[in-house]
Amino acid sequence: MNQIVEIVLPVFCLIGIGYGIARFQILSSASGDGLADYVFKIAVPVLLMRSIASADFSDQNGFGDIVSFWAVYFSGVFLVWVAAWLWISKVFSRGARAASIAGVAAGFSNLVLLGIPLMEQAYGREGLQVLFILIGVHLPIMMTVSTFLMELAVRSDGVDTTPLKAGAVFKKLLLNFAANPIIIGIFAGLALRFSGVTITGVPDQVMGLIAKTTGPLALISLGMGLIKYGVKGNIFAAVGLTILSLAVMPMSVYIVGKTFFNLPPLWLKVAVLAAASPTGVNAYLFATYFKVAEGLASSSIVLTMLGSILTLPIWLTLLG
Repeated sequence: MNQIVEIVLPVFCLIGIGYGIARFQILSSASGDGLADYVFKIAVPVLLMRSIASADFSDQNGFGDIVSFWAVYFSGVFLVWVAAWLWISKVFSRGARAASIAGVAAGFSNLVLLGIPLMEQAYGREGLQVLFILIGVHLPIMMTVSTFLMELAVRSDGVDTTPLKAGAVFKKLLLNFAANPIIIGIFAGLALRFSGVTITGVPDQVMGLIAKTTGPLALISLGMGLIKYGVKGNIFAAVGLTILSLAVMPMSVYIVGKTFFNLPPLWLKVAVLAAASPTGVNAYLFATYFKVAEGLASSSIVLTMLGSILTLPIWLTLLG
């Protein structure tokens, strides 16, 4: 238990410090935005590029393990997405747009700001290497599916009557991905890895120093960002999404990974812990962009973050 506390407590202490900095205005909100920009646009891409370029997967079975790993994780995403959709549309009689936001809130885990430092604390560099395999496809898949479902939901609710042009949506997504620093970092790492180019000496040392800032600054920026959100109504609905996110999704990932795919132990642990991470800010970004269910998304972010203080130690204990 002491080991679990040593893993989780520093993570949430840094989040709490970030929240305190914003709450008591030790730093301005502009400083918090700047810190978040640094993490997303510089620190995380550098960490991804450096880690992917030098990762050692020699002890794994190759591409088969990777595909199984993806299948296990996204099976959990699919399950809670459908459950969240039904929860909001059938129980609360909300429209398709709100149900889509609910799916994002339940299934879009925060794998960058919280997942990276948490995985490093729990499973070290080896765990990070496995997590990066998931991060490499997580953002593109989740953004693509979320966007197409929202476009369909907008038309289902009668907000937009124009025909859906999949080609135009896909083109817009590709342009967004091409400008996304995390995607750039991933492809830069892959390019270095397959080209055989090795970065050494001072450049590697500089990149290493930048990479080391990712964990603590990501958590502080996450805490500072929480000041923007709040439990804004929709509490009962958000509690249901929180249970789906923190309990149902990791449990389903564990069962599928253990029973049907027999993942390597570390890969299964990373998949479950990633699934047990709280909701990422993308739920709120989607809600504000489409101007629907902002309160539901905001409440889900806060409640899953608070709930994960209790659930993450439980999952770490069960996983060993």
